[in-house]
Amino acid sequence: MDSVNSGTEILLAVLLVAVILYLIYESYLKKKREESPRYVTREILVCLNCNYVIEKDFEPGDFIGLIKDTCPRCGGKMRIKGIYSV
Repeated sequence: MDSVNSGTEILLAVLLVAVILYLIYESYLKKKREESPRYVTREILVCLNCNYVIEKDFEPGDFIGLIKDTCPRCGGKMRIKGIYSV
């Protein structure tokens, strides 16, 4: 009977070590994911009349060539010329 109890204790100890190592590994991966850089997507709008340029935050649904806003300088239409992430 002693060999059964000692075998069970060894098995439990191995399982405990495996669980501890797994938790350490998962916390390492979570920390690494949190350190990844966060990107901000921006867009460049250009007035079709006076070529005035504005840089704004990207909004879902925007695409290059979209006529989006009015120019604050001349009141003309502004077109999205570029979209990029920094």
